[in-house]
Amino acid sequence: MQLSKTLEILIALALVYFLFSTLVSVLFEWYAYKTQQRGRFLYETILKLLNDPVNQSYGANLYSQYSINQLKKDKDSYPQYISSSMFADALIDLIGTQSETLQFENVFDSQDSNNIMEVNMHENRFTDPYERFQKGVEQMNYSALKSQLRAFHEKTTNYLELKKMIMDWFDDYMARVSGWYKLKTKTALFYISLGIALAFNLDSIALVKKLNTDNTLRANLVVQAEQKVLKKELQEMAAAKATNGNTSTKQQEAIEDHAKKVEEQLKEINDAAIPIGYHGINDVIKTHGNYYRFFWLLGILTSAYALSFGAPFWFEVMVKAINVRRAGIKPS
Repeated sequence: MQLSKTLEILIALALVYFLFSTLVSVLFEWYAYKTQQRGRFLYETILKLLNDPVNQSYGANLYSQYSINQLKKDKDSYPQYISSSMFADALIDLIGTQSETLQFENVFDSQDSNNIMEVNMHENRFTDPYERFQKGVEQMNYSALKSQLRAFHEKTTNYLELKKMIMDWFDDYMARVSGWYKLKTKTALFYISLGIALAFNLDSIALVKKLNTDNTLRANLVVQAEQKVLKKELQEMAAAKATNGNTSTKQQEAIEDHAKKVEEQLKEINDAAIPIGYHGINDVIKTHGNYYRFFWLLGILTSAYALSFGAPFWFEVMVKAINVRRAGIKPS
């Protein structure tokens, strides 16, 4: 019986954290969108990858390539994502341009040698992109990047192999970058979580006490958690059926309305009837004084830390706890 009650408390608590961490995620997405955090971070990491003090600024020049430049929302923004295929094509082209030479020939008027009739441009370039890349590398001053690019060419025999090797190099680098980005955003997520916990007075210690004593509240939250998990399972089944079936769906990409998503999430939190807020807190402070303040602050910090784990984490906790509860207690 005690184990069943503990599972119910865990499920209810996971539901609360899931709802509020979803709100945190929406607010963080809004913050990242407004500050262009992802785009700027990607730009800085590519600058670092292609850093070459003795040659040109390849990272900045890569962003001037036509294919990369077209990914920008406007002239002051940065692309949020660059595929490895696009990166490889742009880098090979960028390095290859160093092998090109341009010559301009002035055509003068036959009757007036000072009068220029036209200017003809003669472009000397290699038409084979693989050979063009090799000649471009040869034009570079010696550096660590030149050594790396030269090794790519020496280990391949054609353009496709070269592109594949640069793509793998970029993908390996991006795998490390994703870890750096998570560490960089962890602080921002915690502060947003702390703000949410303070705004709603989400005191984890008080919430656990309430869930332990209020059987009706605990049961209602458990039912809501089971409904949410069931709804998610049905959505995944429908999505799998649509994918396997002979249907043609169009994926539409649009900028999400963050204000609307925040409003929807606040409504979902309100409908859950979670015991939060500052109603009656002054009476409690008068009764318990500093003792209550200490545990209230501890509860708020606990909530902020929990919310920073993210909605997917708490949804997974909720699913596992519900599955354990459905299976029942194994006999000894």
